[in-house]
Amino acid sequence: MMQEELTQAVTIGEASRISGLPVETLRYYDREGLFGDLPRDSGGRRRFTPDALGLLDVLLRLRRTGMPVEQVREFAEHVRAGDRLRAGRLALLRAHRERVAADLAQLEADLEVIDWKIAAYQAAEDGIDPPARDLN
Repeated sequence: MMQEELTQAVTIGEASRISGLPVETLRYYDREGLFGDLPRDSGGRRRFTPDALGLLDVLLRLRRTGMPVEQVREFAEHVRAGDRLRAGRLALLRAHRERVAADLAQLEADLEVIDWKIAAYQAAEDGIDPPARDLN
């Protein structure tokens, strides 16, 4: 998502382009306080700092991997609080990692069954015996 090296704050439109999120979603996240206090330009428009974009990248990945919104909000609060809440961030991330790893293992097992079904149907199409299913 955000592979560009940014050294200065960008407009909300540029943040939208970089993140792939609609401007309205970025405004919503800002209103919800996920970024803390974003700096504003002389016209009052939000400026997304490299730190804010980095946090956004992590928050999006947490959501995409199934972290509940309330935990994402809690994580963002811990980040904004700095080092004094580092242990809370670690605890949230470690618990989430365990859930993601379990989800990945389940997806891999499901994919194996899908692959087996494809092979079985292809074998039927080809008039040959279907492959045995490994039930380990």
